[in-house]
Amino acid sequence: MNMRKVYDYYSNEEVLNKMVANCKGREISASLYTGSFISRPNVVVYPRDILEMVKRGAVSFHGSVEHWMNPMQLSTRLTQDEMNGLRMGWDLIIDIDSAIGLEASKLAAKRVIDSLKRHGVKHPGLKFSGNRGFHIGVPWSAFPKMIDYEETKKQFPKIPQIIAAFIRNEIKDDLLQDLIRMKGSLRKLVEDLGQQIEEITPYIFVEVEKDWGPRHLFRLPYSLNEKSWLVSIPIKDLDDFKREDAEIERVKPKLDFFQRVEPQEATELVVDALDWHSSQKRTETKKKEKKTMRFKKKVSESQFPPCIKAILQGLPDGRKRSLFILVNFLTTMGWSWDEVKKKIIEWNKKNKPPLRDNYISTQLKWFERQGRNLLPPNCDNQQFYKSIGVCKPDSKCEKIKNPVVYPFKK
Repeated sequence: MNMRKVYDYYSNEEVLNKMVANCKGREISASLYTGSFISRPNVVVYPRDILEMVKRGAVSFHGSVEHWMNPMQLSTRLTQDEMNGLRMGWDLIIDIDSAIGLEASKLAAKRVIDSLKRHGVKHPGLKFSGNRGFHIGVPWSAFPKMIDYEETKKQFPKIPQIIAAFIRNEIKDDLLQDLIRMKGSLRKLVEDLGQQIEEITPYIFVEVEKDWGPRHLFRLPYSLNEKSWLVSIPIKDLDDFKREDAEIERVKPKLDFFQRVEPQEATELVVDALDWHSSQKRTETKKKEKKTMRFKKKVSESQFPPCIKAILQGLPDGRKRSLFILVNFLTTMGWSWDEVKKKIIEWNKKNKPPLRDNYISTQLKWFERQGRNLLPPNCDNQQFYKSIGVCKPDSKCEKIKNPVVYPFKK
């Protein structure tokens, strides 16, 4: 394809508007007709920015999955803390590709979408990659802003990596059967690959995103693909899609890639993925785990230290941190999980204002699935007891480092 035709395509006002809308807050890169890339960092603010790059030989455009406060401040010399300070959020983009054809990629895309929906994401975005696969997207607005008492935006690329691994594991068996049915037999499936294999797994035939890294890029919606000269178009119905729909002459830039989502609707997805990840780690390290302190018999509230008693009276501030303290303290005190949940719900009614019921249920679900006992934070942890205003030590508190020791002393 000649550059005149490329320029004419990107000159379409509707195409430009759709692309610019997806560039806000992203680092932008472009591949050139020569095969090289425009140097990073770069940004697109106005439609003319895209056209200027096309004049310089740009044929396809890529944006960061991360949202940045100021993309032009990015550098390979930045520390992790500096990167975290610039990052405002991130989108989940799952890239699907297949060496055995687009139909195999379709099967994988369907399984990924079904998995996302099972875990609470109602309308994941979908677009053609422009060649052999698809991109599935969940926007930043769908994710909880805090996970495990740390800002989610700072947990990149860890959280996307865990989610991708979780989905790959969940769909693995079904996807392999889909591929076998598509080809008629396992033998034909392997023959189509044209190489020897040591292990039968669907990911030999279909790639499903797993290698996230800092400043990760994806092909922007309505960008051309320099290998096929097809357009990376958003798709409404995967079953009806055909490669020819992405030819320049047929493209009508009406659909958006990122769908409207409810705030934090991906919370269940994140929690379930982290639970799965924790279970994997427990399995791998089971022999190395140390036993934690735990009372064999239930300790009554009368034996609790002053800080825990103060929390149980209800709080105006520090409620989320206190939830973390209470769950770990009560389980260590020999309380059954049903007793812990009942007490947490009872405690939350005393808070002014109470935490949202959805938040409480999500956190309790996460704690329950951990399957392990953790100690609450130590007494000298500056982020907890003193900052919440519940550290009111008596004579027995002087020689203890953690609230769970108090009943032993008493």
